Amino acid sequence: MNKVTDQMGRTLFVRQRPLRIVSLVPSQTELLFDLGLESEIVGLTEFCIHPAAQVAGKQHVGGPKKFRFDVIARLQPDLIFGNKEENYRE
Repeated sequence: MNKVTDQMGRTLFVRQRPLRIVSLVPSQTELLFDLGLESEIVGLTEFCIHPAAQVAGKQHVGGPKKFRFDVIARLQPDLIFGNKEENYRE
């Protein structure tokens, strides 16, 4: 089990490797692709446009400020990446 601290200072325990990831921030989406997690990324925002070849065909979940919670729920993510400056608390 891995222990991580998020941007809000909360401690999280990751019991297993996430297999389904949703990214709500374009810069984090690019980083996830750079880390080789293309197959794990199942959803991203409409502003996640890079790397173009890899984001093509991924499910859009709305924008950084207006999520489609119904779409996110249907994707059944193990992990959602957000940013406290970019995304709303809800």
